[in-house]
Amino acid sequence: MSASGFLADLWQRGVVLRLSEDRSRILVRRSQVSPALRERLAHDKPEILKLLGYVDEYRVLICNAFAVMVHHASARTGLLAFADDQARLTDELGPALVSAIRDAEARRWRRDMDLCPVCGDEMDCDMCRETPEPDDRRDRA
Repeated sequence: MSASGFLADLWQRGVVLRLSEDRSRILVRRSQVSPALRERLAHDKPEILKLLGYVDEYRVLICNAFAVMVHHASARTGLLAFADDQARLTDELGPALVSAIRDAEARRWRRDMDLCPVCGDEMDCDMCRETPEPDDRRDRA
């Protein structure tokens, strides 16, 4: 499995890797690190460090896209400006990792903003149907 595929698998399982501030170390919760995971991280460290730089960039890109879609529905055409970066980062990270990151960031955005990045407050998209509402949102209904 490629390093990108490996990271995609981890993201899909909820194991999120981060870069240290100096970008030389891989940060992950100790409770999520098995001996096999530690071995794979050590083996592929240079490639994983490179990919995690792109992961950080992609996470910012996708969150900016969510902000544009949710807060400026009429500005969706402005998302075309993201197309080149989206394509470049998809090439660097691979489609599986990009999808895993996008889906995780969408769920985080929905939880943190109490607003779906796909359908806004309509709560009528596939992600909303698959993800339970936060408790406080149910209380308001």
